[in-house]
Amino acid sequence: MKFKTILLIITLIILSLNACSQKQEVELETIAAGKNYVEVAEVEIKDIEETLTYSGTLEAAKAAFVGPELSMKIKNLMVKEGDVVTKGQLLALMDDTQLKQAEAQFDVAQKNYERMKTLKNSGSVDKQTFDQIESAFKTAQSAYEFIKNNTHIVAPLDGIVTLRTKQVGESFSPMLPGAHGDPALFRIVNLDKLKMNLNISDVDINRVKKGQKAYIFVDSEPGKAFIGTVSYVSPEADLMSGTFPCKIAIENKDHILKPNQYALTDIVVRTSINTLVIPKEALIGEGIVVVVKNSIASKKNIQTGLSNEKETEVISGLHGGDIVIINGAIGLADNAEVVIRNQ
Repeated sequence: MKFKTILLIITLIILSLNACSQKQEVELETIAAGKNYVEVAEVEIKDIEETLTYSGTLEAAKAAFVGPELSMKIKNLMVKEGDVVTKGQLLALMDDTQLKQAEAQFDVAQKNYERMKTLKNSGSVDKQTFDQIESAFKTAQSAYEFIKNNTHIVAPLDGIVTLRTKQVGESFSPMLPGAHGDPALFRIVNLDKLKMNLNISDVDINRVKKGQKAYIFVDSEPGKAFIGTVSYVSPEADLMSGTFPCKIAIENKDHILKPNQYALTDIVVRTSINTLVIPKEALIGEGIVVVVKNSIASKKNIQTGLSNEKETEVISGLHGGDIVIINGAIGLADNAEVVIRNQ
């Protein structure tokens, strides 16, 4: 059984080698006969987009540094780096000594205020005295709410905790800068929507408009294009660089793209619908292609339109279904006989 399997494999290898050898012999005979190998493409009818290519960095559309505005000791931490949180979720509890004091003062002020309201309604207290009590109540209420908000630290948005700067028992001070230069206990980033920051040159600024489609490319996802929309184009140039800041909004529901990631973008500035299109490699000069018909190659002048890195629009000179050479046309004599390699 094993012998038969080995014999079958050897037979297949010999047949494959023979096929390659025969193909090489045909190619050598063709070259010897004065023919030329070429690669071709068919003229297509499709849409084509003209784009401008720029580089930039990605940034979360929503992100926040979170921490108390008062110097306090950390009593408890409810989340760690990497945790997913929702808006309003409790992140940390700080020492509540100040909160208890503020709550006691607020209770006294509230009772005085309620008593004075009753006296005011009965005409037993003058307006000036009532106004003073009411002002004291509102001040105590504001102080209590402020300290409460700084004791119970909650998430201001949905997102992922990307930074936690302290441990339980440590003291936090808003006056001391954190790891990112901002005084914060946490950093929360929402990855659902990103924006790409880039700078448009003076040459292209009048071609880039808010609302234009853009394709986003990153090295971590080779060959994949993410769709974005130009959301902002600055009306004035940066004083230092002379370029115009621009932002592209990108939906990122799958969280594939990451903040601070380097990216390339192709901004679509013009589009032609249902038009003749050829590969850019087909052009051997300005408005010149080589057409193949019945194995005979002949040069043809064409009028071109939109163009991008890969394709060129043909306004006149060709028809849909025509065959043009994309490799092997350089140095080819007009009306030369050719052999198409990729068909």
